[in-house]
Amino acid sequence: MNTRKIRCVLGMLASDKHSKGIRTLARIFRDHGLEVVYLGEHNTARQLASVAVSEDADFVGVSFSTGDYVRRVQELIDALRDVGGGEIAVVAGGLIHPEDVPTLEAMGVAGVFGPGSDKPQILEFIDRTFAPAPASEPNA
Repeated sequence: MNTRKIRCVLGMLASDKHSKGIRTLARIFRDHGLEVVYLGEHNTARQLASVAVSEDADFVGVSFSTGDYVRRVQELIDALRDVGGGEIAVVAGGLIHPEDVPTLEAMGVAGVFGPGSDKPQILEFIDRTFAPAPASEPNA
């Protein structure tokens, strides 16, 4: 039986400070059984990436209320690659315009949750995408 929990690092990038949504998600994720490292506001991409690597995170979740999210997500993906965390997924949420979702997905973002996304939808995605594989049975 695999007892490893899904691990995530959540935070806001740059001057984006409308953090109610991501704070709510941090609580929802914890209540759902995830290990959450919440970094709060005013982070650089490199800070989030470094913590994600040191915490062995399955994904980094970032939320945006400003319109520069495409550039900020690319900075985060680049920073993850630079610090040796290129395999760590990025999940983006917040005020994401639907027409930008294909761009974010093409950049490698694992999941995008804009306005109207609900708790069951997000948790189903997290479980389906990041649940640890069951441990193999030892040979008898």
